[in-house]
Amino acid sequence: MLKIKNTYFKDDRTLQIVSWGHWFTLFNIFVVILLGSQYLLIADWPRTFMGRFYAIISAIGHFSYLTFVAYLILLFPLSFFIHSCRWQRIIATVFATVGLSLLIIDIEVFSHFRMHLNLSIWQVFSSQKVSYLSTIFIAIPFILLIEILFSVWSWKKLRSLSKRKRYAKPIVIFFIVCFIASHLIHSWADANFYRPITMQRSSLPLSYPLTARHFLERYGFMKENDYHDRVAQEGNPFAMAIEYPLGRMSYVQSSIKNNVLMIVIDGWNTNLLSKNMLNLKAFSQNNITFTNHYGASNQSYLNEFSLFYGLDPNYYNSILVGHKPSVLLEVVTKQHYNLGLFSTGGFAEPLYRSALLSNFSIPEPKRQSNKQITENWMKWHEAQNSLDNHAPLFSIIQYSLGDKNRNVSISTLQSEAKKLDQYIASLIAYLKLAKAYDETVIIITGTNDIKIDKAKKIALRNTGSDFNRESLKVPLIVSWPNKESAQITQATSQTDIMLTLMQDVFHVTTPPQQYSQGRNLFKRKFRPWLVAGDENTIAAIYDDKTVVLDAFGRSKIYDSNGKLQKGEKISLPVFLQIVTENRRFMVVDN
Repeated sequence: MLKIKNTYFKDDRTLQIVSWGHWFTLFNIFVVILLGSQYLLIADWPRTFMGRFYAIISAIGHFSYLTFVAYLILLFPLSFFIHSCRWQRIIATVFATVGLSLLIIDIEVFSHFRMHLNLSIWQVFSSQKVSYLSTIFIAIPFILLIEILFSVWSWKKLRSLSKRKRYAKPIVIFFIVCFIASHLIHSWADANFYRPITMQRSSLPLSYPLTARHFLERYGFMKENDYHDRVAQEGNPFAMAIEYPLGRMSYVQSSIKNNVLMIVIDGWNTNLLSKNMLNLKAFSQNNITFTNHYGASNQSYLNEFSLFYGLDPNYYNSILVGHKPSVLLEVVTKQHYNLGLFSTGGFAEPLYRSALLSNFSIPEPKRQSNKQITENWMKWHEAQNSLDNHAPLFSIIQYSLGDKNRNVSISTLQSEAKKLDQYIASLIAYLKLAKAYDETVIIITGTNDIKIDKAKKIALRNTGSDFNRESLKVPLIVSWPNKESAQITQATSQTDIMLTLMQDVFHVTTPPQQYSQGRNLFKRKFRPWLVAGDENTIAAIYDDKTVVLDAFGRSKIYDSNGKLQKGEKISLPVFLQIVTENRRFMVVDN
């Protein structure tokens, strides 16, 4: 009889603990949703009704699901082993306090850096004192007190609460509906590139919204690879919203307006310049040469993005999906420059079609040789000069060495470089004959998007990101009216060119921090690091090291020779400096 009674007592107590655990979890679901709603205020608030509706139901569904799963994993199994209600409440209170504290810390981290808390970020922040995170720990005793008070009160009122289950059931059903509906809506938005929803993908911690692309492709609702092709053309739909520029562009009208000619050579490096392009080498010696110049990426489309926008490549997708033109071309248009665009590839890349030149009518892309576009530029320039009152000229010539679709031999690449050297020499000679050279700013740079396989004697196109200094280094030659020839050894970046033109040619008075991450090439102020990167990674190039951060805050540190430093960890000041600079144009409401 004693054993039967004891078993009955234990079973009854277990049921009470499980019932109490449900009410305790429901209370914390409301608390977590209340705290988690701050993410909706921090992240960019969608402009459409559907986007806002999704934001609300996804927050409710996600946080209710997370809280319930935490109960199911951590507390529910203990209900069958720990029959002491006091110890069960103590453990539950501690778990809830820790969970809420981590949530508050994550909210602070997200509000400052648009990243969620993970092991890498925790290690960085725990290694040194952070003022705004230290204040959070002051709130922990208050969280603990609230959890204790509710746990005690709910245990005492358990019987009366159990009689009110009918009120809790609709709330639970509502949470489940929100969770399921948010994933179904996101799946639809992902398949249809509905950005007001897809851009919220990373807004909530531990959030992995449903995508059904493979299912839709399998059953014929979507064409195979159609999604990836669309991402390449329109940008990643998950890219965060940015505000670019941060302020209105203003400038001073000048009576003297120089022409501008930008020559961009894909597949170029200092070795080709010094050994195979003797005319251009001589030209560089008589003008301004930047001997320590770095591209923002060794992938041509990202490097050219940084060249024309003055931003690091991390912003590429945000610019592309927002169809945001560069403020450089905006100012060129407002100052009534005549624009000439010439490219061997016809500006076929999404960067030009969907963003940079989206405000212009450009013909369908047509493949042309370096010789053809040189001749076309000369004809265009001559036609502009024949006008009675022709406007100042702003032109871009995009050359290419090698073939982007296949590997070429080193000898072929060198032969093409020699031919291009002749074309550029004839172009400069034409400017001098047309008496336009002395009033034209000429900028010659490019992308080092090739790597040489000396064993096979072929030149390969880069398919991935490489932040080795030699792979990022690219020539920069500037011919500027009334500036003496010079060799500048200070480290410079591709993001600097756009800012220099804005300030020294177009006389823009808007603070540079509002539209560019670069520095003026001719104002030699100390800078601790240069920016580089790809669509998801940022690299900070210091004198003695290169720090690479991914979108989750995980870091790798390389020495100046590109060797990974396994034992070295990023310091908090360096982390804060890089991430703060990289998040400058992100839409963050604090």
